[in-house]
Amino acid sequence: MAGHTKWRASSVKRLREEAAGDLDYEQAGLDLRLGDMVRERRLELGLTQAVVAERAGITQPALSRLEGGGGVPTLAMLDRIARAMHTTFTIIVGEDAAA
Repeated sequence: MAGHTKWRASSVKRLREEAAGDLDYEQAGLDLRLGDMVRERRLELGLTQAVVAERAGITQPALSRLEGGGGVPTLAMLDRIARAMHTTFTIIVGEDAAA
């Protein structure tokens, strides 16, 4: 859960300093949201981390770190994880006008 710890620490720092544009804070938040999306989809499908990891050719601890926001996967790894769950992920790069 290193991502959660990093995000919380950055969140406290951001609130305390009211610093706009803290890149560490923003990146940690993105990492957490990506991990949450992967976890939510896996749980919707009723799959365990072990099953998805084996199908994707990665270790269960690596998938756990990703779901916890503690790592940034390559696009190839995300593709393998999506295929392991027979699903797709849509990734928007840059600012989303709808957000």
